[in-house]
Amino acid sequence: MKRQLFFISLLALLPPIIALAASSGLTVQRLYQAKNLQGQQIQPIERQNGRFLIISSESQGLMLLDDNNQVLSRVAGNFETLSWLPDLQFDGKSMDLLAAIENETGEVRLMTLDWQGPLLKPLNSLTYPEAQLETLCLCRHPQTGHVSLFSLDVLGMAQERLVFDGENQQWVDLLVRSFPGVVNAKDCVVDAASGSLYVAEESIGVWRYPADMEQDATREPVAMVVPFGELAAEITDLALLDDGTLLITSSQAKSLTLYRRDGQSRTVKLQGLDEPEAITGLIKANGLDLYLYDESLDGYYFARMTDFKADIATVSQTIAVVPASGQTDPVARFGDAADDPAIWLNRQQADRSLILGTDKRAGLMVYELNGKLVQQLPVGRLNNVDLRYGLMLNGQTMDVAAASNRTQNSISLFGIEPSSGSVSHLSDIPTSLDEVYGLCMYQSATGTYVFVNDTDGRFQQFRVKQKQGRLAGELVREFAVASQPEGCVADDSTGDLYLGEEGEGIWHTSAEPGVTTLRQVASVGGHLHADVEGMGIYRTQDQALLIVSSQGNDSYLAFDLNQDFAYAGRFRIGLNLQQGIDGASETDGLEVTSASLGGRYPQGLLVVQDGRNRLPQRPQNFKLVDWRQVAMVLESQ
Repeated sequence: MKRQLFFISLLALLPPIIALAASSGLTVQRLYQAKNLQGQQIQPIERQNGRFLIISSESQGLMLLDDNNQVLSRVAGNFETLSWLPDLQFDGKSMDLLAAIENETGEVRLMTLDWQGPLLKPLNSLTYPEAQLETLCLCRHPQTGHVSLFSLDVLGMAQERLVFDGENQQWVDLLVRSFPGVVNAKDCVVDAASGSLYVAEESIGVWRYPADMEQDATREPVAMVVPFGELAAEITDLALLDDGTLLITSSQAKSLTLYRRDGQSRTVKLQGLDEPEAITGLIKANGLDLYLYDESLDGYYFARMTDFKADIATVSQTIAVVPASGQTDPVARFGDAADDPAIWLNRQQADRSLILGTDKRAGLMVYELNGKLVQQLPVGRLNNVDLRYGLMLNGQTMDVAAASNRTQNSISLFGIEPSSGSVSHLSDIPTSLDEVYGLCMYQSATGTYVFVNDTDGRFQQFRVKQKQGRLAGELVREFAVASQPEGCVADDSTGDLYLGEEGEGIWHTSAEPGVTTLRQVASVGGHLHADVEGMGIYRTQDQALLIVSSQGNDSYLAFDLNQDFAYAGRFRIGLNLQQGIDGASETDGLEVTSASLGGRYPQGLLVVQDGRNRLPQRPQNFKLVDWRQVAMVLESQ
C-alpha cells in the first residue's frame, strides 16, 4: 500500500512527458579500444586544430587523445567519474578544468588541461573522509565565474564545494553546503543556464535540485524509471547538451533517452552495443554526435543522430550581483527567526552606529556595524522594527524604536540612549488587531507615528505620545488592503507612505492621518516577484530610491521616487569569497540609509535579512552591503 501511494504522488509531481517521433535505432562504430582498458567516461573536445578525446580508465589513468587516437598526455591512476569545464581564465591564460574520482584513494583529483602543450597537469586533491564518492560534476556559476564541485557519496549525502574563485582567479577549497541526495547515484550534471543540478538515481530516475547555493536543496522528479515513469530500465549515465537537453543511458535496455527542458522525450535503441554505460554528446550543424563507452565490449564508440534538432534554449535575464560587505552574528536557533532590521545612526560617532534586528522567537537583537551582537531584549516574538529620533520623555530626549510584537499583538517601544546607543524596553501599545505583522514609523511636524498591520490586510496608525510618565499610543487612522501585507516605509521628507501587499504589489498613500486614498504603484509580475517584503528609502539631496525585497526570485528592486515611481534597476546580493560571506536569499525585511557610517560605509549602508545563511550553514542572520556597490550596479542599468 505504501508503494502504491508513493507511485501515485510521484506521478502527480512529474511534468508531462510528450513523446517525440520514434527512431528505428542508431548504429555505432568503434572509436577507441586498448588491451584491458577498463574505461569509464569519455569527453570529446573540438578545437581549431582538430578533435580530441579525454577518457578515464581504471587501468590506464586519465588520457588525452588526438584525432588519431594517439595519447598526447596521461595522468596515472584508477579513474572513474570525470567532469570537464572549458576555458577557465587563470594566471593570464585560458585552460580547462577536470575533476575525476581516484578509486584507490577515494580522493577527487583536480587537473588542468593546458592547450599550449597540450598537457594534463595535476592541480590538487580533495578528500572526503566520511564516505566513498559515487559521482561528481563541475558547475561554473554564470554571474560570478565561481566554480563549484558537486559530489554524492555512498550514504546518499551530497556536497557542494567551491574550488575556483572566478572574480579573483584563485583556486580555493571551501565547503558551501551538505544536503540529502540519493542512494546509488549514477551520475550528475549541471545546467548552469537554468540553475539545475540533475542527479540520476539508478533504479528510480532523474531528480532536479537547484544549483544555486542560496536555494533550498529541495528536489523534484524529472524522468523516472518504470513503474514511476517511462524510462524502460535502470539508468547508467547522464550527459547534458549545450541546449539543455539531457541524455540518459540504460545499459540493460541498450537505449538512449533524450529529455528536453519542456518535458518532451525521445528514446532510441543503441544498435551494436552490449552494455552502453557512459555517454557524451556534441551538437553539430548536421545533427548530434554521440560518444559512448560499452562496459562489456570494453571500448569507446561513436554514433551520429542526423535527425536531431537543437532546442531553442530559453535565455533568462541576468540579474547583477553585488557582494555582501559584512554580516551579523546568527540568531540562536535554526528556522524562520530573523526578520527585519533597522539602522540607528550615532550622531556623535557614525562608525559606532548600530543595527537593530528582530528575532521572531526571541525578541530584539542589537548589533555593532562589525556584526557583533551586543544586546538582547527578550520581550516576545518581534516581527518588524523601525526607529525615529529625538522624542521627549520625562524631560529627556531619546531616540525610539518600535517593533510589532506577535506575542502580545502589540507595539513594543524601545528607548535608545543618543550618546551610548544603549537600548531599553519602555512600554507596549496595545492594538485591536488579531495578528500583528508588519510595522514602520513616520515623523513630521504633527507628531511621531507607528503603522502596524495585520495578516488579514488591516492597518492601524498610532500617534506616539507621553502619558503618565510613559510612552503610549493614540489610534488616529485605520485602513486596509485586500490581502496580506507586511513591509512598509514612510518618507518623512515628503509625507508619503509606501506599503507592500505580499502577493499583489506596492501601494502609495499619505502618511499623515486623515482620509486614505490608496494608489497601486507597482504590481507583482515582470521584475517584481511575490512575496513583496522589506522596504527602505535611500534619500540624498539629488536622489530618492525605494528599495524593495522581491522575495520570490531573491532580488532587490529600486524605484525612483523623484520620477513617479519609475523602475530604476535591480540586483542580487551574492557571495564574498574574500571575506567568507555568503549572499542573501529569501529576504524578509531590509533597511537602508544614505548617511555616512564612517570609513567602511561612507555613502551609506543596506542591511537585509538572510533567510538561508551558508558558508557554513548556520541560523539566519543579516547581511550588510556597502551602498557604493549597489550604486555602481544601478548606474549601469
